[in-house]
Amino acid sequence: MRPTVRMLIVTAAALTVLSIASLPSGAVARDKDCSDFNTQRAAQLFFLRHGGPRYDPDRLDGDDDGVACEDNPCPCYYGRHLPRSASLDADRRRAAGA
Repeated sequence: MRPTVRMLIVTAAALTVLSIASLPSGAVARDKDCSDFNTQRAAQLFFLRHGGPRYDPDRLDGDDDGVACEDNPCPCYYGRHLPRSASLDADRRRAAGA
């Protein structure tokens, strides 16, 4: 094989590997938007479970006041901390339709 053909094959293989490596992994969660939540409370609980208000990778708190998706319909929850676990369990059952 001539050097230029070999170089083209190596370059194509390297580009293919780099392209595959730059794809997001299956473990990366899909970005959430306020429209993904039926209520403000659901958005706020998700926001708090995933780092808010200190960390908001989904940008659910547009004005950085610690409250996510303020324009979503109520029921609402404006707390800055997750409620007691009993309330969370009730929310999960309600969301699952139980």
